[in-house]
Amino acid sequence: MIDLSSRNLVVLGANSDIGKKLVAQASTARGNRVLAVSRSAARRNLHKGVVAMGGVDLTNADDLRRLAQKTASLFQKPFAIVHCVGNFWIHKPFTQTPYAEIRQMVESQFLTLCGVARFLTPVLKNNGGGRIIAFSCNSVGYNYPDMSPFTASKAAIESFVKCYANEHAEFGISACALALPTIRTAKVLKEKPRGDHKNYIKPEDLADYILNHILTQPHEVNGNVVKLFKYSRTFYHKSYYQRNPRQKPKSSRQIGNLKK
Repeated sequence: MIDLSSRNLVVLGANSDIGKKLVAQASTARGNRVLAVSRSAARRNLHKGVVAMGGVDLTNADDLRRLAQKTASLFQKPFAIVHCVGNFWIHKPFTQTPYAEIRQMVESQFLTLCGVARFLTPVLKNNGGGRIIAFSCNSVGYNYPDMSPFTASKAAIESFVKCYANEHAEFGISACALALPTIRTAKVLKEKPRGDHKNYIKPEDLADYILNHILTQPHEVNGNVVKLFKYSRTFYHKSYYQRNPRQKPKSSRQIGNLKK
């Protein structure tokens, strides 16, 4: 069994709502060492045991090499990687979504995970193993409308995690995806004013689950998609369109003027 009880942790997307809570909670345990990685500037005045690395574009090979070098210098034992990266999705019809936005969604959600795995796996092998944790979404199981670029990217994450886990289990490296429901963040509350807010999962609850449940599993628990739910009668007993009233459709002229 790979011992991650004293957790070496790489948090990607450390400035996101989930990333911030994960970094804060991980840093409170004695013996934990955290590398907080972000695309924006590194945060200052972080907790003891946290090393910040800002300005990292996870779709850029040079930045990924820098990240691998930093990780190798910081950790000499097994470590875990939590991928809290990906653009925020606003529900809208596929044909009203600019192509550039579709491409950015796939790159931010899926390609960043592939890049990190490609460049950091040699470090994991050299250190004796570790774990990769990525985020999917329950929408993969429901095939909701108005979400196809986002949901397809999350489905790719699930498939990648399973393939990666199968290929790297012999090196003591495990991987899993957490299929998340709606997370209670400021952006989500604003985007879904009619949502079932009281049943949304808080970022701090998710961080606690990762640290105290996922990271404590033996590495043989591998290649899984863990579906997280917080049961809601008002959510699960209504159709998609009852929960998400459509906005007035754009006119044909507006659609024609969308960015290509």
